[in-house]
Parts: sequence; C-alpha cells; structure tokens
Amino acid sequence: MRRFFVLAAAFLAALALLAAAYGAPGRTVVVVLFDGFSPAMMQGVATPNFDRLAREGVSSPHLVPAFPALSMVNHTSFQTGCWPEHHGIVANEFRDPAKGLYGSKTDRADAAWRTGCESLWQAAERQGAHAAVFNFLGRWSSQTGQQASVINDEVPWKDHEDDDTILAKASAALSDPSFRLIALYFDYPDAVAHGDGVHGDQTKAAVAKADAVVGRLLSAIESLPKDRQVVLIVAADHGMTKVDKVINIDKLKRLHHFDATVSYGSGTAMLYLVPGSSPARVAKALARYRDVFRVYRKGHLPAYAHIGSGPRVGDLVLITDPPYAFEGHEIMPAEAAQRAENIDGPPIYEPGQAWFHSMHGFDPRSEDMHAIFYTWGPGLGRGTRMDKIDMIDVAPTVLKLLGLKPFRHSDGKALDLVR
Repeated sequence: MRRFFVLAAAFLAALALLAAAYGAPGRTVVVVLFDGFSPAMMQGVATPNFDRLAREGVSSPHLVPAFPALSMVNHTSFQTGCWPEHHGIVANEFRDPAKGLYGSKTDRADAAWRTGCESLWQAAERQGAHAAVFNFLGRWSSQTGQQASVINDEVPWKDHEDDDTILAKASAALSDPSFRLIALYFDYPDAVAHGDGVHGDQTKAAVAKADAVVGRLLSAIESLPKDRQVVLIVAADHGMTKVDKVINIDKLKRLHHFDATVSYGSGTAMLYLVPGSSPARVAKALARYRDVFRVYRKGHLPAYAHIGSGPRVGDLVLITDPPYAFEGHEIMPAEAAQRAENIDGPPIYEPGQAWFHSMHGFDPRSEDMHAIFYTWGPGLGRGTRMDKIDMIDVAPTVLKLLGLKPFRHSDGKALDLVR
C-alpha cells in the first residue's frame, strides 16, 4: 500500500510539472522582443541576466527569421505564427494596389495592413485572457481600434515612452493576475548597430541596456506571490551582419534603361516596374550581375521565401549576400546622396565614406541573420539549448503555455519546452 501511495505521489508530481509547463490556470507569459539582436553582439559584453536565462531556462542562438529578414516582416510573423504570404507584411516598405504605400509615409504599426492571421493578443482576448501590449506594431487598428485590453498610445517613434515608463506599465499589468499575456518591444540594438557595427561600442552599450531590461523583469516576476506562475520569453526579430559594399539601384536603372519603384531591404530589394515595362527584359539585363545578386520573377522565388506572389510582391525580387547591400538615393542620408561616388561611377562599389556598417534583410538561412531566443519559468527545461527555431513557432508556443487553443490559422507549431 505504501508503494502505491509513493507511485501515486510521483504521478501527481509529474502531472503538476506538465501543468506548470503548459497551460496552468492563471499562468502569465511575458514576451519581450528586441530589434536586430544577434547572438554575436554579446561577445565582450557582460550579460548576467541573459546568462541566467540560459542557465536556468531554454535558449537558442538560432531563432530563424522569415524572409526577408526585416523588422516589420518578422514582428508580424513573431506575433501571428504566420509566413508573410499569409499575414501580408512582405517587406518594411511595399506597394498595395488598393491601399497604396506601406512604409515611411504610413503608420506601419496599424494592424489593418495585415491581410490575414490574428495576433497573439487577439487570440488571447478572444479566449477570455486579458493582454497588455506595449510598443509592438499591430496593437491597434485604424479599422477596429485597440487590439488588447491595455496598450500604450501609438505615437511617432521619436515621441515614444521611455523604457522606465514601459517597464512600469508592464510591472503594473504583471501585478494583476487577470493579465495573462504581457508583450513589450524595444528598438535596440538595431537602432545603433546599423551605424556602429555588430561589435561597436554603442552596440555593446545597447546589449548591456537590453540585459538590464531583462534583469528588471526578472526582479518584477520574483517579487510576485509564490503561487503565481510566470514564464518569460525573450527574443529578437533578426540578426545583423557586416556590410561595406553598395549595389546602387539608381545607377542600375539609368544604366539599363528601366524605371521602377523600389522597396529597399538591405539584403533584398523589390522592384515594382512602371506599367508597360517588361519584367523579362529587366531580369535579363540584371542577370549579368549574378555573381553579386540573384534576380527572381514574382512567383519564382526560392522555397525559403514564403512571401507568395500576391500584388504586394514586386515584379522582380533581388537578393544579395554580405558584404553587399542594396541602396538608392531615396534611403541614403541627404549628405551621402549628394556625393559624387553615389551619383556617378559604377553601380557596385565600396563607398569612400560609408554611412552604414551592418545590415540585415538577407537570406534567413545565413546564421548571421539568426536572432536570440530565451525562455525561463517553472516547469521548463533547465539549461537546455535548442537548435534552430523558426520565427513562426514562437506564437503557437506562447498560446500553448497559456493553455489556450491554437490560432484559427497559423503556419507554425508549438515547441516542446519541457525537459
């Protein structure tokens, strides 16, 4: 009889462990997304809080972004579990025949730009779990209003609330057990790494700043009553890599006599040719540069490029590899756009005065494009290092941790974090 009770106790303990890991009643998940944070950026930087997450939780240095490895694309894939061909955000800038330009002249945070797929917070709210969302794109819609119970106001990024304010709001939501999902976004290290490089001093300072954010969230979690079940997930949208050569599309247009609106993505560029142009002719003209970049017609992209062939995709998609990056006068700093080397001369060159040092938007299979991923909390693997994780798998994992039903539509699958 005593053996029976021992076995029963062990069985119940195992059930409790599983419940703690997946869908325990009242569990809260805190999701943090940093921008442009590759594991290589941690070299030479003290990161005690990230180290703790790796030591006590589950981590991977290979969170693989969706193509192209750009912010808006992967913020949306991260929160929906969908490929771009389904959620509709195919680049940081693109043209929609009905809505016009998505990009610098529009509010890219507007969830109304999505053509499909629901966000984490929509799925949570739909199932009765309150969410608080700060700084993430897609937390509000110009058509249907705010998408979560609590959001911070949408303002131009230069006017956004500082980290202290955002963390205070997140801590307030965390102290209320009715909030099951809390999501926060921070724009670094990307904000400085483009100009400073992957290993620059400003980039290192941004990494240390991110580590401090993680530390404050860990402290807030650990100050809660002992019966609260909280999981912390920390990730990034893409990595970064060194670049030092320019593919100047303005020069290519003049040299090969074609006109197009260009969606620039550093390692990727989409060309929307003017009506009457021949995509075949332009593709043939650009094919001579195959040693530097590849040219694809819409609908004929590589298997890894899940952007579909809808009207938002350019007539031609150009993909290059480091150390090259696509540039043009539209996106150059004003001073650089006026320099002779960026107006005349060969279309592919190393600028004498570079205005960039690291970029992204390249083939997501490149490890330099991979991002950080950590998850920490009761019942999860301890000191477990996972191999590659697809960006689209994060959101389904969050819903599973919350004990909620899967998305109505998702391309991703929930990860098994129990070890």
